[in-house]
Amino acid sequence: MILRTIEIENFGLYSGRQVLDLVPRRGSGRETPVVLFGGRNGSGKTTLLEAVRLALYGRLALGHRIGQSEYEAYIRSRLHVGPGGRVAGAASVGLEFDYAEAGRTHRYRVIRRWAAKGTRAPETIVLEKDGKPVDSVPREEWHHFLQELIPPGVSQLFFFDGEKIADIARDDIDDGLADAVRGLLGIELVGRLRTDLGLFIARRAEGEATKSAVRLQGLVDEERALDARIAALQEVIAELNSRRAGQARAADTARRRFASEGGNAANQRATLEATRDETKSQFARREAELRDLAGGLLPFAMAPRVAARLTKVLTQTSGGGGAEAAALRERLLAWRATGYPARSAAWKDNHWRDLETFLAADSLAPANRETELLADIEARERANLLHQLREARETTVAKAALIASELDRLNARLKDAEANLVRASGEGSGVVLDELLVAEKQVVAIEAEIAARSEELKALRFRRATLMREREKLLQAQAEAEASHDRAALAGRISKALQQYEERLLAAKLARLRSEFVNRFNYLARKEGFVADVRIDPATFVTTLIDRDGNEIAKSTLSAGEKQIYAIAMLWALARTSGRALPMIIDTPLARLDSEHRAALVQRYFPEASHQVIVLSTDTEVDRALLRKLMPAVSHTYLLDYDSEQRSTLARAGYFYDEEVADAVHQA
Repeated sequence: MILRTIEIENFGLYSGRQVLDLVPRRGSGRETPVVLFGGRNGSGKTTLLEAVRLALYGRLALGHRIGQSEYEAYIRSRLHVGPGGRVAGAASVGLEFDYAEAGRTHRYRVIRRWAAKGTRAPETIVLEKDGKPVDSVPREEWHHFLQELIPPGVSQLFFFDGEKIADIARDDIDDGLADAVRGLLGIELVGRLRTDLGLFIARRAEGEATKSAVRLQGLVDEERALDARIAALQEVIAELNSRRAGQARAADTARRRFASEGGNAANQRATLEATRDETKSQFARREAELRDLAGGLLPFAMAPRVAARLTKVLTQTSGGGGAEAAALRERLLAWRATGYPARSAAWKDNHWRDLETFLAADSLAPANRETELLADIEARERANLLHQLREARETTVAKAALIASELDRLNARLKDAEANLVRASGEGSGVVLDELLVAEKQVVAIEAEIAARSEELKALRFRRATLMREREKLLQAQAEAEASHDRAALAGRISKALQQYEERLLAAKLARLRSEFVNRFNYLARKEGFVADVRIDPATFVTTLIDRDGNEIAKSTLSAGEKQIYAIAMLWALARTSGRALPMIIDTPLARLDSEHRAALVQRYFPEASHQVIVLSTDTEVDRALLRKLMPAVSHTYLLDYDSEQRSTLARAGYFYDEEVADAVHQA
């Protein structure tokens, strides 16, 4: 697939009609897949990504739970507002793209137009194929046709922004990713077919199987209800994320104003904020280390008497001590009688009698309850337990104390940074400072609500996973049962075959995904062999990184930059594993990365991610130095130039910085 043009008219910050060429051009005989858009914050970069999604999916671009009235209200809010507050009466977005079907490439053009009529904004859609309206599909089905061409779940892994990267990079599990991955890898369709067959078998069964049919139907109905609740909650969280982003932008605006009015105090505040953020990051890592200790040997270290008692019992226990003592006594008597092997010391009769008396008494000594409980432990396992108890006593306590001391130090440092921030703020404009503090408090409040909603969403997804496991058991039982009717028997065999096919398909896809991810991650992280393997849970797609020694790498121990690289490597690996030749659209991907990882993405990811890579960047992301590194892969560039007087953005050829740099990009 190739995106040829994007058309946008009176939508968002774009006034009038603008058509942008997106087709990569070859430069001096080499591939130049990157089309680079530059724009400062608030100039309309994200609007372009939004326009692509709206053109393809319409109302569905906003989520499954958005009603028509909400959709039209959203569209009315996106009509361009010009000087004097004049609102455009209509708007449109369009996309022209090439798409291969059955070995032949077709050119599609889709345009969605909206006209404001009172409180409404009805939509009209134009869909053309090779210059003619698509008549093989009824007009009312055009929405579904476009969704089948490029499924929305798949597109989110090809058309994404910094928030999607942040979601995957989080330490907690991204449950929503699993559904998109299954769809991308082509596994979801097999699962739906097995469920339909299961219902077919269950409806034709009798007796106990009828109960199974009722339960299976109930599971399917409850899953659908949960899906609806999950979708609704996802939209709530999406709205909260949008509000958080808005408040964050407001805080950023206030911070910039404060910087311009606060002089040295603002500069000091920026340094203090960096110190505070870094301290928070270190505190979180130390907390994770302490949690790991708490899940290991720390409880033994906190109960020294119990550990000492267990050590004593393990030391005294020999796994059947009486029998071994008796056997040793017999061997000793034989040695005395034969004299072989030879003895070098002069053993007296008193020595022999004392030793024999000791062994005889030990063989008859009654075992206490504790030694009996541990009598069957093998010597190797007993030695391992003793080693762990010794480690708990000798090193774990000291390590926990060190971490606790470090947490106290970091907490004190964090309090000092917060106090210094308050003091540094006093020199700036009081009004601007108040705005900044209010905006930051609102961001914190929204983040707390997002966390609460996310926990609720996690509970719903857990319930859905439980239902899916129960449904899987019912389907498996049906597939293994002997059917009483020919059609049911055939369906049962098909279901069994589909189960095996799904398992093998998933295993094959995950093996390819593992290999691709390891290669992509090491390639982007510039650490050859840092990750040797990765385990991927086939149900949740939760990943566990493995180092070259076979040890797990906790995701929480990765640096912030490495987590971003992890997310981008996963998206890249998924794209390669899927086999879908789709373009990449990446909105502000470098904001959270350090300079080294930014350079890695610019030099290694953007030029190779796909045959067409559209990058939407600020001047602080792809800056002058990174632009020079990226230039050999750049086809052409656009600069989104916002005119505050006209209250509109114009996309023109070029990029930030001086004309020499822009000319060099076009000549590359």
